Amino acid sequence: MKSTKQSVGYRGANRAMLRSRSRRALWFGGKMIGGLVWWELILARIIGRARVEKGRMNRLVMLARNFRRLAVKLGGVWIKLGQYISTRVDMLPQEIIAELADLQDAVPPEDSAAMLALIESELNHPVGELFEEFDREPVAAASFGQAHLALLRTGQRVVVKVQRPFMDEIVDVDLASLRTIGRWAQLYRPLSRRANVFLLIKEFAEGVLAELDYEQEASNAERFAVNFAADPAVRIPKTYRELSTRRVLVLENVEEIKITDYEGLQSAGVSRKAVAAKLFQTYLQQIFVDGFFHADPHPGNLFVQPLDAQMASAMKIKTEQTPGVSETPGVSGSPTPFLLVFVDFGMVGKVTPAYMKELKEFIIATSLKDARRLTAAAQRMGFFLPDADVRRIEQAIGLLFERFWGMTVNDLSDVDFTEMYSFAVQFRDLLSTLPFQIPQNILYLGRAINILSGMSTALDPQFNAWKEIQPFAKDIAGGGAARTAQDVLNEVLRIARITIQLPGQIDNLHPQTLNGQLEVKAQLSQSSTQDLRRLEGSVSRLTWAFVFAALAIAGTLLLINQFAVAGAICMLLGVIALVRIMVK
Repeated sequence: MKSTKQSVGYRGANRAMLRSRSRRALWFGGKMIGGLVWWELILARIIGRARVEKGRMNRLVMLARNFRRLAVKLGGVWIKLGQYISTRVDMLPQEIIAELADLQDAVPPEDSAAMLALIESELNHPVGELFEEFDREPVAAASFGQAHLALLRTGQRVVVKVQRPFMDEIVDVDLASLRTIGRWAQLYRPLSRRANVFLLIKEFAEGVLAELDYEQEASNAERFAVNFAADPAVRIPKTYRELSTRRVLVLENVEEIKITDYEGLQSAGVSRKAVAAKLFQTYLQQIFVDGFFHADPHPGNLFVQPLDAQMASAMKIKTEQTPGVSETPGVSGSPTPFLLVFVDFGMVGKVTPAYMKELKEFIIATSLKDARRLTAAAQRMGFFLPDADVRRIEQAIGLLFERFWGMTVNDLSDVDFTEMYSFAVQFRDLLSTLPFQIPQNILYLGRAINILSGMSTALDPQFNAWKEIQPFAKDIAGGGAARTAQDVLNEVLRIARITIQLPGQIDNLHPQTLNGQLEVKAQLSQSSTQDLRRLEGSVSRLTWAFVFAALAIAGTLLLINQFAVAGAICMLLGVIALVRIMVK
């Protein structure tokens, strides 16, 4: 009965809190959109676009900083949104990404009495009957839930993930506020031309709602266990379905040495180089073989479990788990065998068969330094905006391959600034227009690869993804000899078909040329098209200026001659024309 009273009291307080967080979010969104309109559409017409552009980055950084404060204060969806935004490298400058990149679920833990009441309500039994031991203090607390250590009556040590009370209501309110802000943002044309705000919010909301479903997370963990069943060096925690619901999840406790605990790895004799290589290999399998990958591989979700020789032999795990890896910095002798342990499967990504095919093209093209093949695959996947100059992008990729292929991350960080500046000048048209976008269904993949790259390099400063990926690329390219033969046959047939049709096409072209019916279509370059658009805008503004002047003069004359109503109408129309000039 006591727990029920606490729950009801919490619900009452929660309603007031929901209204407050909605008002704060909408106020922030309104100020953000209003500020953009004021600076970019109105003030730019008054003080000049050059002066507005000069301080734009500082304003955007301050906006990101203010959003960060809001997210930390409100938690919930807003921290997740900050993490999501920080992955949109195709839409936002690096300065904004940097402000939000390390936004974490650092929120205070929930009252333990409320969490125990929720567990008992979900599982229909007192906590004392379900667990031999239960630690009331959480080992981790995040926006949506927290984790407690426990001991089952059968002796297994487990982790109990519990969702915070009334999280569904909080998420519903936050997403409703976000959709409202999205509708406002969609009216801001510079933003709506660059991104489909509604689609971005829809994808983000789907990811958030999926994280709230612990039953789905249990299914994800079980699927990973099946996918890595043939690899004894990867450990996935067991799920206890009989003790799990949509809001409570009980998992085997597999916490070992955190993957970023370098001193712990060294003390255990585990080679950091081997760990980096194993981590990379597991993701190659997840992405290119299984089409199902862990989308949140941050250090808190990855552990390393050292094994003694007897256990490694029983599990058929070789001491040297990665070809060519035998050294452990600071440790003599052979490296200690280990298991790579994954936890937290709430955020997963999926790769469709069509994308799988193109991703494999990426791998092969990268391995072969084939810029044309890589560009074509990227275009089919939707990485370029419709008006992108694909041949120009291909030239840029070719130059990047020529200069930087094979370098480690540390090598790239030592590249001379003048060389990067020279590249920027040569391809300033691409850098100014940024004709790139990240397809929606590949966003989680980009986020995972970004985190993975940082961890691999931190584990092994000499980690070279180019070299690690080559054996995998050869397996992909050589794995289907019959398919390759069919591709060659199809290409031969295509060329033959073109050759057969060519004489007929020339016959059709000849009389059209003689009769003056030949049409020549030319496509302007992107810079020329932009010049024409600017000229069109200037002509339009000039026209509206004439309209404003005419209406202002007419209104003044009518008012002088005591035609008050007609004069007022002309003046009002003149104001509308003036506003049209300013926002055009």
